[in-house]
Amino acid sequence: MPAPAAASPAAAAAAGPTAVLDGAAAARVLESWSRLAASELGLGSNMHSQVPRGHNTVVSMLEACMRSALPQPSDSDWNRPKPRHPIVGPASYPKTQPDVISAPGLFRKMDPEALFFAFYYQPDTYQQYLAAQELKRQSWRYHKHHNAWFQRYAEPTVTSEEFEQGTYVYFDYNIMHDDLQTGWCYRRKENFTFRYVCPMCCL
Repeated sequence: MPAPAAASPAAAAAAGPTAVLDGAAAARVLESWSRLAASELGLGSNMHSQVPRGHNTVVSMLEACMRSALPQPSDSDWNRPKPRHPIVGPASYPKTQPDVISAPGLFRKMDPEALFFAFYYQPDTYQQYLAAQELKRQSWRYHKHHNAWFQRYAEPTVTSEEFEQGTYVYFDYNIMHDDLQTGWCYRRKENFTFRYVCPMCCL
């Protein structure tokens, strides 16, 4: 008796949800599905080789897909192609950062918003340190919990060894909030409790 022809995924789907396949036919359907998924989704040949034969459960199909799509160490290696038309700058164009960028005297001439920009957009650099030192010299205090710089708007109404309370001005460093409210501006906060019990809470 000749062997039955292999059932295609389309034929199996057309048979309806009540169609019942024997073990061999189900294995051929799963094999066809795995080949189709490998070609359409770009999962490679590993998926086909990992589909268990003679097993027609959905769980085995999902496990095969999961094993073929597990993250690989090579996924974190970004290909950085070279530019098609690299530009060669003139010899007079600076190739390194000028020394004045790291000069403390330059930061003493900056306005607060320039200092905020250096602090928030040059993290873990010497420029961030210089910006923080200059902001502190101008009576700004950094609050680690709020990730913002505060300055007294008036003398605090309550003071203690652990905190002070009063009206403060703080710099909203967010460019845009979730509610589409624009930031990067000064805001006033009344009856705010500024805690400095921990010496690491502010610079």
